[in-house]
Amino acid sequence: MTYRPDIDGMRALAVLSVMLYHLQRTLLPGGFVGVDIFFVISGFVVSGSLAASPSTSIRHFVTSFYDRRLARIIPALVVVLVSTALLSSLLVPKAWLSKFSEETGLSAFLGLSNWVMQTNSETYFAPRAEFNPFTHTWSLGVEEQFYLCFPLLFYFWARARKDASDRASWILAMVALLAAASLAGCIWASAAQPNAAFYSIAFRFWELAAGALLFQVTSWQRSLGSERKAWPSAVATWIGAALVVYALLRATSKGFPFPWALSAVLGSLLLLGGVHPRDAGIVRRILSSSIPVWIGRRSYSLYLWHWPIYVLLRWTSGVQGLISQTAAVGLTFLLASASYRWVERPLRQNARLQRYPVALQISFFLVLIGCGWLLAKAAFDHRAQISLSVVSRNSSDWYPDQGMPYSREPRCDVAKEFRHIPPVGAVVHFVPVRCQIRPPNQKLTVFGDSQAGAFMPIYETLASETGIDVTLYTGPGCAYLDLIAPMNVGKPLGCAEMWGIASQEVLQAANTGDVLFLSSLRLRRFCDQWECHADAEVEAQARSDQAMAQVAKASNEAVDWLRPFSAKGLQILFEAPKPIFKSPPFRCSDWFNSANPVCRGGSRQPRAYLEALRSPIVSAISEISAQIPDVKIWDPLPVLCPTETCSAFRDGRPLYLDADHISAFGNSVLYPSFKHAIGAVPGHP
Repeated sequence: MTYRPDIDGMRALAVLSVMLYHLQRTLLPGGFVGVDIFFVISGFVVSGSLAASPSTSIRHFVTSFYDRRLARIIPALVVVLVSTALLSSLLVPKAWLSKFSEETGLSAFLGLSNWVMQTNSETYFAPRAEFNPFTHTWSLGVEEQFYLCFPLLFYFWARARKDASDRASWILAMVALLAAASLAGCIWASAAQPNAAFYSIAFRFWELAAGALLFQVTSWQRSLGSERKAWPSAVATWIGAALVVYALLRATSKGFPFPWALSAVLGSLLLLGGVHPRDAGIVRRILSSSIPVWIGRRSYSLYLWHWPIYVLLRWTSGVQGLISQTAAVGLTFLLASASYRWVERPLRQNARLQRYPVALQISFFLVLIGCGWLLAKAAFDHRAQISLSVVSRNSSDWYPDQGMPYSREPRCDVAKEFRHIPPVGAVVHFVPVRCQIRPPNQKLTVFGDSQAGAFMPIYETLASETGIDVTLYTGPGCAYLDLIAPMNVGKPLGCAEMWGIASQEVLQAANTGDVLFLSSLRLRRFCDQWECHADAEVEAQARSDQAMAQVAKASNEAVDWLRPFSAKGLQILFEAPKPIFKSPPFRCSDWFNSANPVCRGGSRQPRAYLEALRSPIVSAISEISAQIPDVKIWDPLPVLCPTETCSAFRDGRPLYLDADHISAFGNSVLYPSFKHAIGAVPGHP
């Protein structure tokens, strides 16, 4: 197969579509199907590369293919991955939003990042993927896994075809059956297992195989001397262009990969037109023009660089607005051009390297991968030492999972036991062992979501100091009696079922005098870790007639949930709403991110404003306590906000990690108040 400039033009279309979508989704709503175009092109071009191999032995055929693929993929990939690992270690603090970044980056060196992304609970279209600078490497993982199996099939097909054997047709049919099975699986998984459908080679194989089958079928037709008229080919390119454009404009995250990927794949096949397409008019001439070809030749580096640039800007100065977006695109083209000239081309066409045996060439690229992995791992492991962020450098103040930032005198060792509670929850048991004091005959049980989990340093310290046995029941997004809405409204599927199981467990083991602590945000948040909401929107959600009606329903329901605990003699402790803020402190505490649009809300709030915002919930808790005398309130607001203005910081240290979750230092500030509230102070009844 001779050089096809129109294929480079298709690469340009694919990479620009992806870049526009990742820059701002509204610019090209279906731009993510550019990856599907890449898959088809890759299957087609790799087949052409394999067909051009002069090797006769299977060993040399396969090793020479891997040598060419490694030379094509690895140098630029390693440079981008190492650079991104270093920059993210310098600029990005650890948080829920960046939880999978390191694992994804390290697995990308091995072509396995799609496996890591597949195990994540969120999809490609969820916020956390947008803040992971290595998310885009999933598609490289899919391609690299395709390369593991396909060369062998192609070798036997090419060998059989050369021998004019019927086996060639059987092997072609086998590839077609594998592609059909993959497509059938994709149709099923797009609804049943969307993460697997998006990331797994099993459900993406059909897209690459489609390009490979196009090469095999059209090269076969050519060898049989079949001729085609020009006008059907021209019509096919217009239909292909229409299908691709339709997918780019209309594709949505719902129902993806199937059916939207099908439109992009069919359109790409028609645009490719086979091994020896005739001149098909204006569509192919546009794709073959100088600018698309120039971009297409650099498409690999553009794809590698654009995503980490966008993500690192999203973490720092922001990537909203025309100036920021123009700078992001300009920087992408600058780095991609440099990578293409000084990294990609020199090692793809290195005469000195190619003089060595193929095994040594492959070894060189494998050593390059290993060295890159070690450099990236070192950057991640030494984040606290090299980071420019005050969050990473002072992690003991920020992260609750590191415990309280100063030591207390332990009277017991604490063993932590973890287990799953169906269908969506987890249980963390803080067990005091080897105590120097006689443990009290009292247990503390905690029900709540991530807000309850943010108090884990308090639970562990309490168990260590007093010998109280503490058990935390928690589920992601599964608030227990948040009083904003009833238990089955606005929460993930399975939450109410989980809390029913947890309640039965606690009631069976409870004794009179035990404490049940109910922790939740109980306010509409102003800011998630990834975006902030308009003040008017939050206030309307909190004070509208509909919101008040939901609070009333939730309060009535709460009485029914809590009566069995009161009857059992448990003391019930509600957490009253604490201060919340309009920007996440961990993203807004450094000179390089303080101007980010997500930080405009600031880290201060008038106390009177917060008191008014939470008054319906406080009233609801009071009404519940009037019906169930064992219900008490622990109010962290006076401790966290003793003045007229509430701040997310105290004496330069963070009380909060994000806009509503308490930091490790915040735990230490609240601990004495919480300890007193549950009656764990010596001498307190």
